[in-house]
Amino acid sequence: MVYLVCFDDLHRMGLVQYSPGLMSLPMGACAPGESYRAAACRLAAGLAFRFGGTVARLDGVSPGDGAHRKARLFTMHVEGDPGPSQLWLPWRQALGEVAHLGIPEFEPFLEGYLEGWIPDGWITLTSDRRN
Repeated sequence: MVYLVCFDDLHRMGLVQYSPGLMSLPMGACAPGESYRAAACRLAAGLAFRFGGTVARLDGVSPGDGAHRKARLFTMHVEGDPGPSQLWLPWRQALGEVAHLGIPEFEPFLEGYLEGWIPDGWITLTSDRRN
C-alpha cells in the first residue's frame, strides 16, 4: 500500500473521494514488482509535484478487505495550480476526514513534518503487525 500526503503552497492537504461521503488520502496498492516510489508516482500522475524529504513506514489497512499490509506514506508538494482532482483542506481539518485510516501517529507526524522537527529520511509510525 502507498499513501500520498500532498500539500499545496498554503499547507493544505489534498484529499480524494473514493466513494460518496468518504474522503481519503490518495492511496493504492503496488502492482506486482512495482516499487513503493513508482506506485507513488503513478498515484500522483497528472500533478506537477516534488517529493518531500520524509517517507513513513506503517501498517496500512487495505480498503477492499480490511487486511493489514505494509505501507509507505510519501510526502509531496504540488507545484503550481493543484487542479480540481483533489479537495484541498487545511491540514488539521483534513485530519478529521482521514481518521478512518487508523493511523494514530498521523497528527504528530504531520505537525512535525510541517514545522520541521521531524528530520528528512525514513520514519516508522507503527510497529509491524503480523497477519
